Amino acid sequence: MTDESRSDDPLSAVAEGFAYESTREAGQMEPQTVADGIEVAATPELIGFMEQTVYDGVVPRLPEGHRIVGVHVECNHRAPTPAGEAVSVTITVEEVDAESGQITSSATVEDEGGVAATGRMRHAVVNREAFAEQVKRRFDATRNADGE
Repeated sequence: MTDESRSDDPLSAVAEGFAYESTREAGQMEPQTVADGIEVAATPELIGFMEQTVYDGVVPRLPEGHRIVGVHVECNHRAPTPAGEAVSVTITVEEVDAESGQITSSATVEDEGGVAATGRMRHAVVNREAFAEQVKRRFDATRNADGE
């Protein structure tokens, strides 16, 4: 594969069925106390684990200067995970849409008791510099509208 073909399709090195796994410690991001000092991982933390695992697995396969940004998340938080417990997060790329520049992935979060959460996420591949300019324009427009 040439660098030129990679720049035309930044998703060319990401295939449907690609899987990636990571291990994380639950309860690092403000655990929730449920009763009698029992702390569990909150749903936003598990979503963050899923998102970070997609990022860690996919971004190294993109051309230099590209990254992914989340555009849609679904999460089914199925069981509590005690704070401090290790969780395994597995993502699988279900769909690669080169035309829209998006991928759809599924995720499973497992702790010692089994499946704690499942989810689906869609991410867009963006050129870092172009995305930074878009963000800057949006922030500038917001500041100007607020009279700053």
